[in-house]
Amino acid sequence: METHLEMEKGKKPSLLGMITRPGEQFERMREKPVFWLPLFVVLILSVTGAYLLNAKIDLTSELKDVPDAEVFASAMKGAGVIGGIIGSVIAILISALIYWLIVKIGKGETDYVHMFSLAVFTYFIAAAGQLINGLVIYYSNIDPEVVVTSLSSVITAEQPLKAVLGVFDLFTVWSLALVAIGLQKVGGISKKAAWTAVIILFIISLLLAFAGGLAINFFESIEGAM
Repeated sequence: METHLEMEKGKKPSLLGMITRPGEQFERMREKPVFWLPLFVVLILSVTGAYLLNAKIDLTSELKDVPDAEVFASAMKGAGVIGGIIGSVIAILISALIYWLIVKIGKGETDYVHMFSLAVFTYFIAAAGQLINGLVIYYSNIDPEVVVTSLSSVITAEQPLKAVLGVFDLFTVWSLALVAIGLQKVGGISKKAAWTAVIILFIISLLLAFAGGLAINFFESIEGAM
């Protein structure tokens, strides 16, 4: 019996287990945080989704006055993929820091390594969503700016509302729910503290999306005036 318990404690958390048995993965993560291989898988999913999405964006018409527009457009798409990799890593690093701060404020016990593992595993859900969105848009005529699994695909709206609706995404909400559970099980904070923190993070995401939508409107108005 003791040997069986030791084997259970020695098991590593699984990415696929985040879909079927997330609570069990968080228990394993608390005992043995891992991140290198999961991080690689998450980046592959995220980059593939970004590549499929970028492939449907026609930059040639916008760059028609630029010499070798097709070559330049391809270079921009390649830069976008590389930027996606760097952006994903930075997002995970910052998320881990935020989770660590939340646990400290919530009077839990953890370290940055555990929170980085939590950030990687919960980002897996968001990365899977990026891949699904990329696949759907690549093989259809849907606007690449629309997040297929969000309210923006159901409700037609202009910026900045369009950007705000994009935050109400199935995979984003799912990922945040897992973060709340993970903060409890891995960080040891209360259920109330975990869910309060996640709700605040979601509200901040809405505000950032709104600001981003306003910025898009602003630059489009300048472009139209020129």
